[in-house]
Amino acid sequence: MKERNSFLLLLELMASILIFFLAASICLLVFSDAHKMNRASLELSAAVLVEKNIAELIGGSGDLRDAGEKISGAYPQASFSHGSEEETDSAETGVSLVIPFDRKLQPVREKGVYQLRAQIAADGGMIRAEMHFYPVDTDGKLSGDSVYDLTVRNVAASVEETSGP
Repeated sequence: MKERNSFLLLLELMASILIFFLAASICLLVFSDAHKMNRASLELSAAVLVEKNIAELIGGSGDLRDAGEKISGAYPQASFSHGSEEETDSAETGVSLVIPFDRKLQPVREKGVYQLRAQIAADGGMIRAEMHFYPVDTDGKLSGDSVYDLTVRNVAASVEETSGP
């Protein structure tokens, strides 16, 4: 009779351990998904904040040069290059902007884990900016789709003076 009781006790303990491991594995999956969702939320929040900040700087600018100076002042890590890859034969004047960000989503001078890429162009009396926030892989190439995209159009301030009567 003692052997039968010990066998049932052992069986009950094994069933309890199995249930515990199943519950623990489910909890780990839930925590893993929560961590991924948290990281995606942080990326999106940072992307929205940076792109809206640059949009405000462009919105308060009178022309393309002024916009570049304001962005350089706010983000000294930014690198500018004139022209864009897609519009080499265009009459538009514009600049490409790249700002790298580290894992904590802070701007850095060296290669980052994220990049904000923008095409800023003056087209007549308008300043237009197309911004994209991308994750970057270890080779420095853009990995995957952009986290957030924003297009801004701003009427540039006119430098003409009118004299009234």
